[in-house]
Amino acid sequence: MNTLFAEATKYCQPQERRLVPSRLQAGLSIIERLREFPSLNLSSHLLRKNGSAIRSHTVYGSRSHERLNLKPIDKSYGQRTSNLPEWGQKLLDVIAATGFAEANAEQREAIISAAQAELAQSLRFITEEEPLEVHLTNQTAETIIHDLLLAADEKGKSGEVAQYLVGAKLVLRFKREIPVHPANKSDRKYRADENAKLGDFEIQNAVIEVAVGPADQKHLQQMAEILEKSDKEVWLLTRADRVNGWKNEVDDADDIDSKRVVVTSVEAFVGQNITELAEFSTAGKVTQLKALFDIYMGGKGGHAGNSNCSEINRQKGGCDSSLLTTRPRCSATKQ
Repeated sequence: MNTLFAEATKYCQPQERRLVPSRLQAGLSIIERLREFPSLNLSSHLLRKNGSAIRSHTVYGSRSHERLNLKPIDKSYGQRTSNLPEWGQKLLDVIAATGFAEANAEQREAIISAAQAELAQSLRFITEEEPLEVHLTNQTAETIIHDLLLAADEKGKSGEVAQYLVGAKLVLRFKREIPVHPANKSDRKYRADENAKLGDFEIQNAVIEVAVGPADQKHLQQMAEILEKSDKEVWLLTRADRVNGWKNEVDDADDIDSKRVVVTSVEAFVGQNITELAEFSTAGKVTQLKALFDIYMGGKGGHAGNSNCSEINRQKGGCDSSLLTTRPRCSATKQ
């Protein structure tokens, strides 16, 4: 039966034989519904006939993740997955092939558990073990960083990746040790917390804060307090497509002096510096990017952790390394 379910995971990899996390999560939600609604007709589980939304998707997604001790990639549990009517029925057909319809309650539970375990194994591999892949040539440095953050998004780890990339960039640029903490670590827990950092990074008279999500009150209040209590300027680094939103919120905030705030993207902050360090040379850009990812992985010259970095595929410019669980692996190759 496990072999059958292993074959079923192919329906969650629409392109380039790559499993898609959102499909795996949606698949878990569909299978979880079978415990209460044992219909093997996909339309019975959809909000609308021939639609692409599962009834009570997040409820069953949450149950399946809790049952399997899985950390959700996002709060939607794969709710925005694509082409559900096409692959969802095929997934149920695989379960039908096990004799689910004729099985008793105990047997059905065993089938459901086995199917979910198979999908969960693949999802864990993607989120915890599979390295992020970046291609170092035929793209600008900003595009490379952008693509890396998109890949990290699929793992639900864009915040951690962005923070480590920024830290690695600072180490590469200033040639000195700069502590890098996982996202949201060492944050101020209360106003009298003397050991808390003002932001993710403090460089001379600048406080750098990485916030890849939409503008939120917590970060706006944090910026206001920094500006009020110090003479430092604040650099707010977010995703490229969220820069304008953040700028508007900062400009509209009565308690924030926007003249002392720089809002820019992680892509530009890291990518532009890489290009300048490379002196606008293509070969130099590849060299600088490899140095950046080496620091990111806790290798030479960095303070990003104690990960063991062992280069492989040197002829292809590849690097695939082991790492701390808070730092998603990065595999860089020339293309």
